Amino acid sequence: MPMSCFVTSINGIILKQLLLILFGFLLGFIPPWCRRKRRLKTHWCALRAEIDQCKEKAETLLGDKVMSPLYRLPLLAYQISFPVLLADGALEESEAVIVGKFFGLVQDINRGLDNAWEMFKSGNTENLEKEFNRNFLKARELIEAEEVRDSLYEKTKLIVDEKTALKSWQFKMST
Repeated sequence: MPMSCFVTSINGIILKQLLLILFGFLLGFIPPWCRRKRRLKTHWCALRAEIDQCKEKAETLLGDKVMSPLYRLPLLAYQISFPVLLADGALEESEAVIVGKFFGLVQDINRGLDNAWEMFKSGNTENLEKEFNRNFLKARELIEAEEVRDSLYEKTKLIVDEKTALKSWQFKMST
């Protein structure tokens, strides 16, 4: 057997082994990639549910006119999911600003509801009414659109609906 055939045979074997190693290496990235996509989708769905619950509670606040209700607008999914989505690069800056404004206003409403409860407990009806009016305006800002702009709810819901509608391969790779 000539030496050139032997060298060609060895080179072919080495090349085949290198290609198999490379293939195995690339195959190892598929499960983590799938887990990441599933995790992102789950966080977006949790945020969407919480945004709808916030809207329902704000509508209740506007409709019932109870000055110091016992309920608060939910924030748990935001507190857990939003940092994960930010860290993973799943939002553009403009999207993060809108979602942050929405939940910032939710936190303001909750703080106002806590203040209203304190006014109610102390029997301070004048300040209770002021706090209710402030909460009422914030709830309107959260869910009601004006002629020139969409509500924060509509803007936030649009972002989250777009993200949850994405197929797993359409999610942006984290940077």
